[in-house]
Amino acid sequence: MAYKTIYETFLDAVKKHPERTALMYKKDGPYQKITYRELNDSIEAIAAALGKLGVGRGDMVAIMSYNRPEWAITDLAVLKLGAIVVPIYYVPGHVLPAGNVKYILGDSKASVIFVENDDLLSVVEQIRSDLPSLRHTIIFDYTADTGVSILKFSDLKNDPERSAQKTDLSPDDIATIVYTSGTTGEPKGVVLTHANIISNAMIALKKFNFTPEDVLISYLPIGHMFERTCGYYTVLFAGGSIGYAQNLTTVAQDAEEIRPTIILAIPRVIEKAYNTAVNKIEGSSILKRGLVAAAIKNLNKRANLKYKGKSVPLGLKLKCAIYDKLVASKFKKLGGGRIRVIVAGSAPLNRQIAKILYVLGFNIVEGYGLTETAPIVACNLVEDNILGTVGKPFDGIEVKIGENEEILVKGPNVMKGYFNKPEETAKVIDRDGWFHTGDQGKFDEHGHLVITGRIKELIVTSGGKKIPPAPIEAKITFSPFVEQAVVCGDNKQFLVGLIVPSRDAIEQYAKENKIHYENYPKLLQDDEIKKVIKGEVESSISDLPSYEKIKAFVLLEQGFTVENSMLTATLKLKRNKIMEKYCSIFDLMYQDKSATQAPRNIVFL
Repeated sequence: MAYKTIYETFLDAVKKHPERTALMYKKDGPYQKITYRELNDSIEAIAAALGKLGVGRGDMVAIMSYNRPEWAITDLAVLKLGAIVVPIYYVPGHVLPAGNVKYILGDSKASVIFVENDDLLSVVEQIRSDLPSLRHTIIFDYTADTGVSILKFSDLKNDPERSAQKTDLSPDDIATIVYTSGTTGEPKGVVLTHANIISNAMIALKKFNFTPEDVLISYLPIGHMFERTCGYYTVLFAGGSIGYAQNLTTVAQDAEEIRPTIILAIPRVIEKAYNTAVNKIEGSSILKRGLVAAAIKNLNKRANLKYKGKSVPLGLKLKCAIYDKLVASKFKKLGGGRIRVIVAGSAPLNRQIAKILYVLGFNIVEGYGLTETAPIVACNLVEDNILGTVGKPFDGIEVKIGENEEILVKGPNVMKGYFNKPEETAKVIDRDGWFHTGDQGKFDEHGHLVITGRIKELIVTSGGKKIPPAPIEAKITFSPFVEQAVVCGDNKQFLVGLIVPSRDAIEQYAKENKIHYENYPKLLQDDEIKKVIKGEVESSISDLPSYEKIKAFVLLEQGFTVENSMLTATLKLKRNKIMEKYCSIFDLMYQDKSATQAPRNIVFL
């Protein structure tokens, strides 16, 4: 199939929908709108300004900012010139350490960097002397005179002298280098071409029936390919609208104003939203709690019968009609009441939550992909959705199961390789062009892909059992009392875990049950609290075989974060770092509990 470049494809949408709303952003109260024509005017202005600064085909331009119109304007301006975008992960409150920024800028030899604000400017200034290639820093929000020689985005956009030269580009030219925040080793720059991304976006556009009427709320970091391809390029190519959340804490209230029709979400976001709703219900009257429980039970019966192709009895139909009106309709008003599909990706989605949302009337589908595949490999569709799977491979993408059940991928979306790392590239792309994902999976009888684990994460017990930890962790974090969980047990006779409780839920429980405590660490040592969490954990894993059940866990006061290097920028666990930090605690959990005075925060099951 013949592809255009990303900017050319966007320009097609501009020509078709010049006065439609492309972007929405919060400013001084209500959301402000930017039309496709206005957006393209800004893109041309920034492209011209960058051209005057000497930026041209093949040059590296970094962007370190949260989602906002300036991100899209800069990105498309850079791509228009044939330069290469190097995104650097940032969301408010989660900044990559200066060392990571230094590595990315140094490895890519970026000549220009766009930063969102003064705080991010200070990060760049800390390392600037070590970056001889970096010539210009451009800031979106300039609030203080730091004495640093920088350029203001607003000045560049308003420069009346615009003379950007036309650049002849090929879809096979490099569009972006995205540095993975891998769970082991130094970051690797994933080299993606215009064709890699366009091929993926155009299939997504078709599969999910994107139209100019669609609206998406953008809150997942735009530097990651899930949001960038599916929540940015695809929406604009379709002539739809993107509304930017102010930050991760305001997504719910922003959605009420933006009223999205499509939501992209990572499982943890879905789980937290679900638990928040449950907590509200459990804090309401007994009558309301009973009504919701009965609704879910009966709506689930109806869903199971429909799934099996069986008729729904009249009595159940009448009950469900009532529950649809009294309960499901209330849930569907969440997020502005127009959500037609929720697409989950990045990690395994708890099947129980997915089923509950499904029976309440939400079209929730799960997909699978990687940065290296731009990113989508497979995805369920609204009309062909099997919970517990990640759907069928996208058109034109081949998937097969290789040795050790590894998922192998070939197609127009597969990266060119890792930047400046030919040996690393050769390890994952074989001579026949198959990309080795490192993930394990299988196909079900319907041809849907099922992810069973990740090879590097696989736990092999001393008894020879091979256990993927992620599904067990997902079951445990289904509890509203558990924020994070890590399961381990490599070369051991049984599994143990690290549990990060949900502090809000724990403190609320203590308040309601009149449990007095000096501070939060002391609260986690309270016998009643440990009993509650123990019950939650045991209940969540009750249906697992014995060898997949944890036999002990420790309660941690502090969670795993990007800042403490326990999470990647995409919020995946850095298991090697976690094992290294908590190795002594793991050893204590493997001692005979009757023969040792275990610390107060260890719980044996």
